[in-house]
Amino acid sequence: MTTEPYTLYIAPGACSRVAMVALEQCRLPYTTRRVALMQGEQRTPEYLALNPKGKVPLLLTPHGPLSENLAITQWLDATQPQAGLLPSAGGDAFERARAVSWQAFSATTLHPQLYRLRMTARIHADAATHEAIRATTVAEMRQQLAAPEAELADGRTWLMGSTWCMADAHLTWVVDRASQSGLSLDDLPNLSALLQRQMAQPTWQAMLAREQQA
Repeated sequence: MTTEPYTLYIAPGACSRVAMVALEQCRLPYTTRRVALMQGEQRTPEYLALNPKGKVPLLLTPHGPLSENLAITQWLDATQPQAGLLPSAGGDAFERARAVSWQAFSATTLHPQLYRLRMTARIHADAATHEAIRATTVAEMRQQLAAPEAELADGRTWLMGSTWCMADAHLTWVVDRASQSGLSLDDLPNLSALLQRQMAQPTWQAMLAREQQA
């Protein structure tokens, strides 16, 4: 039995990568448990007893289970402020809210679109509709991604300026998965550059290594 106080339930490539980056950034010891999504393990009674939502990530903490990347990020930021997951709570409250807004944009606007793009058969059983669903989804994602593309147009390194935060990790997870699923980044140079910077970060590399071991 592990003595580490945190256990994170993950699926390789899934949005659990966001929570993993947060834990790596905090330098917290944690154990990973792989959930086989394609085999439906997230719908087993054992997993639903832990997370009735049947999703990943799920973080088991000394206080109990916690789901949803936004909540996990907020809690880790509150308990590990030295990690810099979000702009300092003691600083500009509006800038902090803007960072949370960008992360919420990734979680609530872009992620559902990504689901439609990657899991089209679950949106509609008729295969004849899938090409049209994907085409419509790509067009919608491109429209939404114009906002962060424009935000980065002034040459800033990260969404909030010169300092990284979890909004960057969350957005680049979506962009990376979308680009693997048919979304071209050819005319999104700023987002492409952000993705490359994020993927080169030590915490991202540590997350990938941990995920491969799970």
